[in-house]
Amino acid sequence: MDPQKAFVPIATLVANQLVLVVNPSLMPVNDVPGFVDFAKRANPELAYGSIGNGSQHHLAMEMLKQAAGFKMTHVPYKGGAPAANAVIGGEVAAMFGGGSVVSLVKAGKMRALAVSGTKHSPVLPGLPRIGEFYAGYEVTNWQGLFAPVGTPEPVLAKLRAEVNEALKLPEVAARLIPLGAGEPYITTLDEFRDLMRRDYEKYGKVIKEIGVTVD
Repeated sequence: MDPQKAFVPIATLVANQLVLVVNPSLMPVNDVPGFVDFAKRANPELAYGSIGNGSQHHLAMEMLKQAAGFKMTHVPYKGGAPAANAVIGGEVAAMFGGGSVVSLVKAGKMRALAVSGTKHSPVLPGLPRIGEFYAGYEVTNWQGLFAPVGTPEPVLAKLRAEVNEALKLPEVAARLIPLGAGEPYITTLDEFRDLMRRDYEKYGKVIKEIGVTVD
């Protein structure tokens, strides 16, 4: 089943970004330039973890490797917790993590260097964006609401309006952000469609270039 043909977009819900984290014992660096320089000089080549082949976490590091011109070996894990444990335990030196790594960073179990999105993180506010070092770099993790093709447009419009109104409520953001679940993300229908098109092209290009297969 092709999801692009089977479903129609209703509304975006939340947007989050990934965090570049390292095991400071394996990578004693404090920023993105230091990370890149250390990876380039490492012999033998360092490894990084992800939540699985073809995941956004995997592609985020591959995009950084392309932008900065360094090599690291990819080690896929079955989920965020195993990948984070691998960084903490020294099986791999680094990873891109989602909201679940925030508490580990704050507990001092791993070091955060930067975020992957277009703005600074509300839960790790001191971190720079990778795009500040490599223009055009951006990886945003978003969630949206969809309906089966053929759903009447008045139903879609009502759902869209209700969802957007709910996302505007201050208590929704106050609940989501501290949990690391992302921030409310409101777009127009045209903006949502454009977002899907751009992401499909961006990540599709990386997947083809590195020849990745999804587990």
